[in-house]
Amino acid sequence: IALQNEDTAEDAIVITALDVIPFCCHEDLLSMSHSQLVSVAAKLNDKLPSALAISLDEDASFIRNSIEVIV
Repeated sequence: IALQNEDTAEDAIVITALDVIPFCCHEDLLSMSHSQLVSVAAKLNDKLPSALAISLDEDASFIRNSIEVIV
């Protein structure tokens, strides 16, 4: 799977390829515990450019929302 994001500062499109899909759907994210969301965000962070990295020190709602914005 690949994620596509726009970098307006660089006027570029960023394509991030993932080796595994860390969750199946929005409903899956809603049912995850904080630690599970941190795990998903960490897997995404391993592949994302640092400018798009998700903070792992936030509450579950923030992490979930950040994941949804990225994907």
